[in-house]
Amino acid sequence: MTNVCILLKERQDYLSDTGYAAVVDAFLRGGYTFEEILILNLEKERSIFDAVKGYKQACDNVVVVVPKAWLQSVRLLLGEIYPADSLQGVSAGAGVYVDGDKSLFLLSADDKADGKAYVVATCIPYLQKKYDTRTERMTLRLVGAAASTVFDLIEKSKAMGGAALTCTHSRRLDEDVVEIFYDQTAPKVLMDDVLRLFAENLAENIYAYEDVTLEEQLVRLLQLRGKKISVAESFTGGGIAKRITSVSGASSVYFEGINCYHEGSKMMRLGVDDRTLMQKGAVSEETAYEMAAGLLSTSCCDICLATTGLAGPLSDSSGLPVGLCFLAVGTRDRVHVMRYKFDGDREEVTQKAINYALFSAYKTLKEI
Repeated sequence: MTNVCILLKERQDYLSDTGYAAVVDAFLRGGYTFEEILILNLEKERSIFDAVKGYKQACDNVVVVVPKAWLQSVRLLLGEIYPADSLQGVSAGAGVYVDGDKSLFLLSADDKADGKAYVVATCIPYLQKKYDTRTERMTLRLVGAAASTVFDLIEKSKAMGGAALTCTHSRRLDEDVVEIFYDQTAPKVLMDDVLRLFAENLAENIYAYEDVTLEEQLVRLLQLRGKKISVAESFTGGGIAKRITSVSGASSVYFEGINCYHEGSKMMRLGVDDRTLMQKGAVSEETAYEMAAGLLSTSCCDICLATTGLAGPLSDSSGLPVGLCFLAVGTRDRVHVMRYKFDGDREEVTQKAINYALFSAYKTLKEI
């Protein structure tokens, strides 16, 4: 089985458009990967026609994704390649067109009835019936792993599974999502071996063996343990609090968040010693420690997070490098401070710190 995806649009950066990405992701999550993704200009009809015709000969399945307003005109353009009577299912223009063992999926670039929803409701079931298979999925989510290690393990798992197993992988802000798709007839021992391969090599980095976000997993564990968390944020500016409180039910475990950006706030709200700020600086291990200790001193939380750092784009009077940060995670027994130096622009540095902070809280909570 060979699959290709053709994206018809005016701009070339399709992943920046959530509609196109949603359709592609829906196929990937259904277990159907693409050998090639091609982006073509909507207005170049000849190029579109030639590409679809060529891929029909070379591939089993061709996916064409277009803006909703263009569905009918593109359907007419491709009528000579896939006759109208080959239609297998339709929803206001979207459809599956079949000619022998060749299939065309015409979809709208959105997450609604003609786009992602159509992939889930019609395209994936059609492919499962076509190949008499049902694909299962196993998801691993992790933070802070070396990219080379993750890539190596994915290649090893592919070699172990052969044709019965495919993988997709995304890495953003030092967080990896590995999705392993396998035929329902694949031996259980194979999947156990693949899972063991990742678990033995990335045990310190994995936070979930299912498709759940980091903040969801943290809130779930807090609820399970009956614990409350508080957060003191300097350079992350409330980002950790936003992630936690975005989870339904977080009110039962989230006690408070203090956005202590100014040094005066650190002293008045958290009890950070002015001598610490003068001698060690706001961006220091000592300041992060005292911020966390200040949260714990109220005895209203069981675990806490504190962040201080330099997100950039420029350093401050301290001359410390941009991207340097200190993340403290504390319990009633101890406070542990971690030092990181993140690469990237201001937003990337901040979001990486948030990921590592949430992950550190999760790991610490597992040990309580």
